[in-house]
Amino acid sequence: MIAKLINRIKLKLIKLRLQPIRVFCLHHVCKTYEESTMYYDDWMQIDEFKAKVLSMQQNRVEFISLTDAYAKLTNDKFRNHKYAVLTFDDGYASLNEILPWMEGQNIPATLFINGKYLDGKSYRDNPNEKYLTKKELFSLTSPLIEIGSHGWEHNRLTDMKMEEFEKSVEQNVRLLSEHPSYVPFWAYTYGTHTKISDEYLRGQKILPIYIEGSRNYNNKNYIDREFLN
Repeated sequence: MIAKLINRIKLKLIKLRLQPIRVFCLHHVCKTYEESTMYYDDWMQIDEFKAKVLSMQQNRVEFISLTDAYAKLTNDKFRNHKYAVLTFDDGYASLNEILPWMEGQNIPATLFINGKYLDGKSYRDNPNEKYLTKKELFSLTSPLIEIGSHGWEHNRLTDMKMEEFEKSVEQNVRLLSEHPSYVPFWAYTYGTHTKISDEYLRGQKILPIYIEGSRNYNNKNYIDREFLN
């Protein structure tokens, strides 16, 4: 009981001296919602996205890369500036609609890619579902873009054996590490993870990224994301 109380006090003190870094998880950002290829919860209308981003900037939020955020979470002892990170999962072709605008605004983005779908396949077996091609992905050479891993296939960790997970890591990293903007971050599909999978990734010098809906302070071993609502 006393230990819990002490931990709560410590957390409150940390919050007083460290402004959290908000890390957002997005999927489709485009003009039109396509019912046959998108989930409504995964889609944001492009004008709404722009309005939210510009509003945050007007409120003195600075958008930084995930790499920069990790460095700050690792090293900062005091942080009163407001930072945010934009990440996009799955590597959908709809990125072609929003990335040029973001580059024009000098806003970084981290793309978490499933390597299997760069040849046009779909994890939902939907022929209308479009992803970036390998050529398109490797043509993204702006210093504002980072390329992280989302698994070879879009499989839930709890549905995989550990051997399958390790193979997925090896396969995807082998492909994506050829990209000049590759970063050793791994975003879990569906947010599912285990202590064993975390230990394996860190053993491969890859940082696991989660979806938890909470905020980061100075925990260098845990970067969680929330949805931009």
